[in-house]
Amino acid sequence: MEPNNQVKEARPAQDPSSPMAALSPSWKLYHNPHFSSDSRHHCPHLLLHESPESRVILSATAAEPMDGEIGGLRADLERERRLRRSAESLAKAMARDLAEERRARTEAEAEAARWREAAREAEEERRMLRIAEAWREERVQIKLAEAAIVLEEKIREVAGDKAGEIEDAAAAAAGGRWRQSRERPWQGREAENPHIKRGIKGMVEFPRAFRVRSPSSGREKEREREKERERLECQRSQLKVLLKQRSPVDLGIVAG
Repeated sequence: MEPNNQVKEARPAQDPSSPMAALSPSWKLYHNPHFSSDSRHHCPHLLLHESPESRVILSATAAEPMDGEIGGLRADLERERRLRRSAESLAKAMARDLAEERRARTEAEAEAARWREAAREAEEERRMLRIAEAWREERVQIKLAEAAIVLEEKIREVAGDKAGEIEDAAAAAAGGRWRQSRERPWQGREAENPHIKRGIKGMVEFPRAFRVRSPSSGREKEREREKERERLECQRSQLKVLLKQRSPVDLGIVAG
């Protein structure tokens, strides 16, 4: 490698009639040991930048693929926009469907909660009805037991009263018989008539036929009739008194 301060000499002059001679400078561009002017011949596109015509040609030739690429990019952009719009519309539709599903699920959950509450209330009411029915049955059993106890007490009271009445009647009958047995020795002889006793026993006694002296007059006959009538009235009254005295005693014996 040569030092940097070494200056290369220019190439030999070319033919001035050649176009390359007109474009290539005749002086050194800069001090570069690796620079060679022959490289321009191998890169003709570098020479085209040197003139406005070459620039126009280059821009025209370079614009054709760029226009194609731009058109492709525009088509891709439109396609992407269409896809984005369809995706957005699909997302909106899915969002609406999701909102509908959520609302339907919320309504279904609320309905299920209402049904569960109704079922719980029905079960509670059924349980309360069972408890009320059990309480009613228990009250009925208690009332029946109380009624049975009261009825048994009433029966006992009635039986006791009946027994007391029977005992009282028997005692009264016994007392009456005892009083009659004590009163008969001195009262029976005076009040009772043997003819009446025989009549009570079924032994009817007819008066004996005896010969009576014929009265001297009709006045004596009338007196005898009056005496007989008085005697019959006395016997009838004695019979009534005896029946009145014996009737309560007989009733007490029958009741006993």
